[in-house]
Amino acid sequence: MTRHIPERAGSGVSWAAILIGIALGIGIGLLYTWEIDPVIEENTAPWQLNETAREHYVVAIALSYAQNQDVGLAFDRLRAVSPDRDVWNMVADIACERVKTVQTNNNRDIRVIRALEQLYRPQGASGCADGLFPTPAPMAFNPPTPTLTRTPTVTPAASKTPSPAFPTSPPQQVFVPTPTPRPSGGYILGRLRSFCDPDFDGIIAVRVYDRLGQGVPGMPVTVTWGGSLSDTFYTGLKPEIGPEYADFEMEPGRSYSVAIPGLSSDAPTVEASACETTINGQDVTGTTSYRIDFQQQTQ
Repeated sequence: MTRHIPERAGSGVSWAAILIGIALGIGIGLLYTWEIDPVIEENTAPWQLNETAREHYVVAIALSYAQNQDVGLAFDRLRAVSPDRDVWNMVADIACERVKTVQTNNNRDIRVIRALEQLYRPQGASGCADGLFPTPAPMAFNPPTPTLTRTPTVTPAASKTPSPAFPTSPPQQVFVPTPTPRPSGGYILGRLRSFCDPDFDGIIAVRVYDRLGQGVPGMPVTVTWGGSLSDTFYTGLKPEIGPEYADFEMEPGRSYSVAIPGLSSDAPTVEASACETTINGQDVTGTTSYRIDFQQQTQ
């Protein structure tokens, strides 16, 4: 007699579930690496950067030199970009290339060319950008002197003795100063976020973007604290992170105000307070860090 063996239920695999799981895993991984714990590239030497990043780095050095006039510091920074080249000729070549590619569309571009020329020409180097954008001579401006209006006097009561006539003078025009309108296209605070990271401890990380969302190198960032203390640093000096980037290390327990030229909103204030985070299951203490983004407004 033949026995009937029942068929076992098949163990089918749901490919849709697998694909959905892979997509969720990729999405969570990207969210974690981009927003929650972004990777910060460190210890990249300037000579390891690509050509565009090296140019931004040199521009930031020139703008910094225009402020501090420290030629030794500028030389050391430039030597790190190209150890085997004459650094002054390298700066002249960058200025020439920017002129040839018509990177002189606005006042900021012209200020960059002037800063580059101010750095390389006193060192004996020359290039095709020499003298194209000389620094204009200061203009003498004599503001009109405001004239005080005469205070009216009370007419005395009539008396039998006639009062002598007071001398009169022609009416004087009173100067009324007109407030200067704020220029359009200024910067506003786009983002302010605090975070706690022992490897990035007590840092103000500033990023500056133009109206197209592109990073702005060479932008001075001024930090003030303690009423009268201040420091100015520049974006673009860490091009391995980005031309828009600059950072400042805070002292624990102090409050700092951060501003850039053309800021049309209030300068943000941050505090270097203590913070706690968990790493590998252990509680770690440190100093709060901040990310501050400035965005240029459209005109």
